[in-house]
Amino acid sequence: MPRPRTGSVNWNKKRKCWEARLDWTDSSGRARCRKRQVENKTEGNNLVKKWIRDLEEQGEEYLDAERVTFKELAEKYEAVKLVQAEYRDGKKVAGLRDWERERWRLKHLIEHFGKRRIRSITYADIEEYRNLRLATKTVLTKKERSIADVHRTLARLRAVFTYAVQKEWLIRNPFSKGEGLISMAHEVARERVLSTEEQRKILQACQTPQRRHIYPIVLTALDSGCRRGELIKLTWSDVDLEKGTLTVIATNAKTNRKRVIDLEPITMGELRKMAKDSGGFADDLVFGIKATFEYGWHAAMDEAKVTGARFHDCRATAITTWLLRGMAVPFAMGRSGHSDPRIFMRYVRLAEEVREKQRAHLREWDLAASLAELAANGSGVTVTGEWRSSADDQPERTELIN
Repeated sequence: MPRPRTGSVNWNKKRKCWEARLDWTDSSGRARCRKRQVENKTEGNNLVKKWIRDLEEQGEEYLDAERVTFKELAEKYEAVKLVQAEYRDGKKVAGLRDWERERWRLKHLIEHFGKRRIRSITYADIEEYRNLRLATKTVLTKKERSIADVHRTLARLRAVFTYAVQKEWLIRNPFSKGEGLISMAHEVARERVLSTEEQRKILQACQTPQRRHIYPIVLTALDSGCRRGELIKLTWSDVDLEKGTLTVIATNAKTNRKRVIDLEPITMGELRKMAKDSGGFADDLVFGIKATFEYGWHAAMDEAKVTGARFHDCRATAITTWLLRGMAVPFAMGRSGHSDPRIFMRYVRLAEEVREKQRAHLREWDLAASLAELAANGSGVTVTGEWRSSADDQPERTELIN
């Protein structure tokens, strides 16, 4: 059995080159050996010293991972992390809900970094990849790729390197060797909300034979404010056709919280018709869509001549409409599945249609009317000016002089 951590540099007569070698006994008592061709004896001695230092300070896992490529790392990460979500008592204990989309992102990362050894990938390499990705147009729309999309891919890459650090294959995540490559401040905030007319046009565009299958899911999204994944996973057992409600079960909800949503009669009428046509079997998917309907959605948008909107904007449109109709914020948050008011308010967006209605509310300030009445009755209160909306949608001050 070789002695622990015995290094040497010798001339290999057969290959006619210098060869560095390290022999040691691992924790299980097995004899191990590491060899590599080097330019000269000095380089070999330095390499042997590095191996011994890595073995002593980082351990065998780190030394064994010296030649691991990004593809090998990514495949191990995918097998452990990017798997279908697993639940216990309604709580997610492993995997991801959106594991298929994240595998798609990982595939693109493997195409770029796959053959590179993970220890050779630097902060500069990642920055170069980010810039290249930003310059690559989207596959579906052939338009400029959003910063948010690039950030989601970079976040997955960072998670892969974090996994390598946890496995002791890397000492440090390359993302930590420079300024933050993922900045939420650089992302364009979503402010799109569909007007009533735009909603009508989109739903009308979904009535064609080619797109009729997405009409019910678009209508339900505009009514319920549910996420795409929640709607795709909805089964008939989650719909109460008599009470007119749908239930988002905890395992399908992003926040792991069950919620029940009352639907409008027009939506329930469409769902009842679908249930009658399909049989409405408890375990069947309500909308019969198992993956995505991006092409149908974009085709409907083009026909309706509506620009700059995503399907997720249906959720923001629904939430904004609820509040506009007078729904209390706590009830709206429960209906949308939000627990943090700050996150909820990101979905409340002011379209011109909303602003016009808010202007009307501002003009109906009861206190201003009461003070005007007091002044008219000679009570000693003088009111100058009026409560009205200014050009920038902010109410001007009303001066009250005693």
